[in-house]
Amino acid sequence: MKSRRIVFLLAAGTVLALFAGMLLYSCSGGGKSTQSGAVALYVTDSIADYKQVTATISKIDVMHTGSGNSCTVFTGPQTFDITDLAAMMQLMNVASCPAVPYNRIHIEFAKSVTLMDLAGTTSSCRFLSYKDDQNRPNALACGTDACTLDISGAVNVLVNKQNKLALDFDLKNFEVVNFGDPAACAVTMKVSPLHAGEMQALMRPEAVTGLVSGVSTTDRTFTLTRGNTSFSVLYAGITTSQQPGIDALLLRAQDDRLRTLVLASQIDLTNHTITATALYVKVEGTVAAGSLDSTNHTFTVNYGSARSISVDYTLAIVDGVLTEGCWVEVKLYGVEGANFLAKKVDIQASGTVTDN
Repeated sequence: MKSRRIVFLLAAGTVLALFAGMLLYSCSGGGKSTQSGAVALYVTDSIADYKQVTATISKIDVMHTGSGNSCTVFTGPQTFDITDLAAMMQLMNVASCPAVPYNRIHIEFAKSVTLMDLAGTTSSCRFLSYKDDQNRPNALACGTDACTLDISGAVNVLVNKQNKLALDFDLKNFEVVNFGDPAACAVTMKVSPLHAGEMQALMRPEAVTGLVSGVSTTDRTFTLTRGNTSFSVLYAGITTSQQPGIDALLLRAQDDRLRTLVLASQIDLTNHTITATALYVKVEGTVAAGSLDSTNHTFTVNYGSARSISVDYTLAIVDGVLTEGCWVEVKLYGVEGANFLAKKVDIQASGTVTDN
């Protein structure tokens, strides 16, 4: 039985910034208010006992059980490896909602979750139960493939105000039983809201993932787009000693439409600008036959439509067993010679595509 902690952050009001590049604006439901505020949704975690925790969220609503007010703040499905959210708050979505109080957060997510332990062993599991604020176990409302969870918590959306709420998937008593047996492996979670002071105490950088366009290697700028929202990104503060060949990396991301993660101390949602402190380009595909060189730590990834890229993983964290033909997610931080430099290599089930 292992314990770990995941935090999903929900920010309400005209706020900071979540799930990168692709800010979706949507609202539904029955309030009479003609004024609205922005609701920004973030995710973060502090898991330590697993290398990968891959889960899918399909929808998040805020609602009021008395008045009937409701607003959809996130619509997926989006799949992500929660362990990659450590030490950051990644923007999931920003929605416009009626400026009224809400007292319930409704979450819909896939019943299945995939875990990889520290030894590199992978197991399919299912979410089974959760613990409330008194650590009492409660069964999730689950069907064949999906589960729902309603959490009590005040979310007051105010016009021109900044209000934040954290949904703490505080798996501090996060329990995994029968790991390695897909038919029996079950996960218990705990979810409770955090207040603004607790969120601020995390002091984590913000991140957003999207597609790159308009790269100017002279001005050291580019546009990052997620869904219908675009950010103007300045990357002049990232030195070539930190990320060698960063211009070439961004141009490859632009040409091949590779999703790019941008980190910043803070994302300016009002002006849609980001001053980047780091960035990573993600490639997902298969390790080409005959390309894996475990001595020089290089391999080739085949991806997209007949595209390939040569990867140097000398300094990379490798989660799983790297073999030719396996499906990998590679996070690239630079270019050196003919090789793109990997920060992390995740071995995953064939065809897995994550959103972070």
